[in-house]
Amino acid sequence: MLWKPESISYELKQAHKLLLSIGLMLELRQSLSPGEYGWKQSRIDVPESWASAKLEMKEGTIYITVGTEKYYLNPENKGELSFAILDGGNKTDTQLLEIWAKCAKGT
Repeated sequence: MLWKPESISYELKQAHKLLLSIGLMLELRQSLSPGEYGWKQSRIDVPESWASAKLEMKEGTIYITVGTEKYYLNPENKGELSFAILDGGNKTDTQLLEIWAKCAKGT
């Protein structure tokens, strides 16, 4: 998976009404150079309780700090996390928290 940390921007956003997902999401955008192929935009649902989470990128990994809990997103877990969240349709906040804890907790 193409993952260019220097060209990735990220933010927490409320999902637009026209999207299939509802609630809060982490939106990622990546700029690609001519001839590069990969994702340009990705949206990953997060629990509503993460609205005031702190986001930062260190050494190519996005860290999400919610209170005392820390989650991470990088090329090693992005696919698994995205699949788990999308598989079977919209998830409740409890389900999202379980998926994030399983796929993106610790380092």
